[in-house]
Amino acid sequence: MIVRQRMSNFLKNSSIYIFSSIASAAIPFVLLPILTRYLTPAEYGQIAMFSIFTTALAALIGLSVNGAANRRFFDENISDTELARFNGNCFFILLASACVALFFLVLVDVFLAGYLGIPPTWVYLGLLSVFCSFILNLRLGQWQIRGKAKSYGALQITNALVVLLFSLLFVISLKLGPNGRIYGIVLTSVIIGALSFFTLRNDKLVLFEYNRADINYALSFGVPLIPHVLGGFLLLSVDRLVINKELGLEMTGIYMVAINLGSALNIIFNSINKAYSPWLFGQLKENKQANKRAIVKKTYLYFIFLVLMALLSFLIAPPILKLIVGEKFHQAADVLPLIITGQIFLGMYFMVTNYIFYIKKTKYLSYVTISSGAINVVLLLLLIPHYGINGAALAFLIANFLRFLGTWALSAKVYKMPWGLKG
Repeated sequence: MIVRQRMSNFLKNSSIYIFSSIASAAIPFVLLPILTRYLTPAEYGQIAMFSIFTTALAALIGLSVNGAANRRFFDENISDTELARFNGNCFFILLASACVALFFLVLVDVFLAGYLGIPPTWVYLGLLSVFCSFILNLRLGQWQIRGKAKSYGALQITNALVVLLFSLLFVISLKLGPNGRIYGIVLTSVIIGALSFFTLRNDKLVLFEYNRADINYALSFGVPLIPHVLGGFLLLSVDRLVINKELGLEMTGIYMVAINLGSALNIIFNSINKAYSPWLFGQLKENKQANKRAIVKKTYLYFIFLVLMALLSFLIAPPILKLIVGEKFHQAADVLPLIITGQIFLGMYFMVTNYIFYIKKTKYLSYVTISSGAINVVLLLLLIPHYGINGAALAFLIANFLRFLGTWALSAKVYKMPWGLKG
């Protein structure tokens, strides 16, 4: 009866996470046909460069300790006050890392902006956006681990709606071009970040009381993840940097359209994982072999379903893209199935990586991610000069496949699961 109740809660929360994520993901897709008609491929490429910059910066701002706040919740015999104090110390780390980043950005802002092909002011807007996004992710994580999927979904959808409204206002009504899109993103992050902070305070989930043990715990969890996050950057974002340098901002913008459409799967997979990981941790805590076998069987069925999705994408993805975006971006249809297949392997990765987080062996995960990211960079440098953006998409696919296999092998080594369906 208890198992059925837990499964029911898992399915209910999963449906909420998936619905809210699809709804929030659908909002940027509403923008896609608009932006691809109001912006040139080169201007869209500038937005892609800003996105890459903020993705890289997010690996350093906060030092990935928001994940530590989620994991701390599952430790034995910890009080609500101790959890709130721990979250407060995560904010101290956020502030310190942001100040250090600001110092270095002041030194290199003009060079960095020139390299990326963006205005220098965007560098500081990116720092502000990442700072506020950390607070949002901490807020969402605290709802996730407590199973409050409705609150999570409401804030996620609100965030997407506000971005949509500001982007439409700045790009279409005020005709600010790519600046309008960036202003919409940053202003939304500030508003939602502030809202996230106040709800954390109202729920008594943040206590600003310095504690060295909390700082050490958070850093011991988060710092080893920095190479992992940077490796993820090499896997998921560096392709646009190489395309920009080899083929120019225009081709970067076209490739970014395919990435944006393919990222819908990433959002769905992340949503499933947000509901799945707390449920999985609870199952692993019980340490029952029968439950582990059932988990493995369902994982294999999920893999089969994803492979079928990848095959189907080669038939239906290109014509769908041409219906959605402006004619200037139709070349993106050639690479979309490869991008989708790469995202499919990312979905498989999520199903095997949680065991590593549960056993707190995150530093080993960094080795796999960095290695896969390095392979991706090598493949990009080899394939883009010969095959253009198709080569970038193929490199993305191969690197994500290798990341999945490497993570699965590591997971099987650090935490024993009946992957052979024996025992």
